[in-house]
Amino acid sequence: MPSSRGLGHTVADTAVRARTLAAAFCFALCPLATVSQPIPPPQQVAHAVDIATEYLERNCDQGGRFAYLVDIDSEKISPSYNIVRHAGAIYALAMLNRVHPDLNAVNAMVRAARFMCTNYIGADSRSNGSAVWSRPMPSNEVAELGAAGLGLVALAGVEQAQPNTFPLAQLQGLGKFILFLQKRDGSFYSKYLADTGPVHDWQSLYYPGEAALGLVDLYELDHSREWLIAAGRALSYLAKSRVSLPEPPPDHWALIATAKFLPYYDRSACPASRAELVQHAVRICDQFLAEQITNAPDARLNGGFDPGGRTTPTAIRLEGLLATLEFLPRDNGELRTRIEKAIERGIAFLLNAQMTSGPYAGGMPGAVLVSGPSGDRNSHSASRIRIDYVQHALSAWLRYEELYRGRSVQPAH
Repeated sequence: MPSSRGLGHTVADTAVRARTLAAAFCFALCPLATVSQPIPPPQQVAHAVDIATEYLERNCDQGGRFAYLVDIDSEKISPSYNIVRHAGAIYALAMLNRVHPDLNAVNAMVRAARFMCTNYIGADSRSNGSAVWSRPMPSNEVAELGAAGLGLVALAGVEQAQPNTFPLAQLQGLGKFILFLQKRDGSFYSKYLADTGPVHDWQSLYYPGEAALGLVDLYELDHSREWLIAAGRALSYLAKSRVSLPEPPPDHWALIATAKFLPYYDRSACPASRAELVQHAVRICDQFLAEQITNAPDARLNGGFDPGGRTTPTAIRLEGLLATLEFLPRDNGELRTRIEKAIERGIAFLLNAQMTSGPYAGGMPGAVLVSGPSGDRNSHSASRIRIDYVQHALSAWLRYEELYRGRSVQPAH
């Protein structure tokens, strides 16, 4: 169903965008014409972006809380909540508004950000900063690095869309908390307890990249080099500490943060060379490419990255691959071609998985199969929609649109 938002995307907006993207895709992807899977039509990508955006907007209530997890069979909304994924949804709406200015998206972002600030962000005495607590205040007991990182990304996105919505000091407070959790070697503590301080025996794969991304976003707002230096140390640690691993972990947030960081590399005093950061990304991309399913007996799995048909593993890998294309040297043509082919297959997988009609139009189910590869019911089943399933797919489609639109203006040689 075409968008009908008066100050968002109109039917004409979508048609114009699709025509522009059609030319860009044709130019950028003609060398890939031998790929057996058809290139996703730009009109379909544009429509997927529209209805995913509308899903997030209408499922953000007037108080700023998202319908976090919906069972479409029972139509029940889970009472559980995850503030990291809440911040991720704001991030996706901010990305949408940068590419396709949309007042409804801005209004939803602001509501959601105020909900987060009112209920989850509070002062922390040890760091002299602010934490995003895992449970609503006044339960200020546990805070996680990823919540501070994506919380900072979310507030920076709101600030870009609607300046002076929040005091800069509030964002800087989150930055101070992230720096407090950073170790001398550039790594982080991933969890923090208000009573005892950083937790030493628990680590998250994704939180360091999310933190680095937030720090670069904060640098872009106040131009204080301490945030950029800390981001460089974080990405350097990830790159250097994984060199000896036979296979790097599937860290798409590190790739997204690297793409954001590299334009400022010369100001960062980063301990790792630019080449080391790029090589870290290349190894992760190679691992992603090896995981993609291309010839499954069940065609619904083709283009995905998970044998059980889960959608988010595909979306996050596409986000990382697309981010890497922003900085991967042009002389690495063979890898770029492999990445582009994988992106086309993955985008098609997500388009086929999206719900396109009914009350949950725009939603992204957790999986395209009801059962996993062993026959057990898939824990991320086709009957459940969670906000991060939608957010990651939307973010991947937006990166896809933005990258190839840019190519129509500045073709690669």
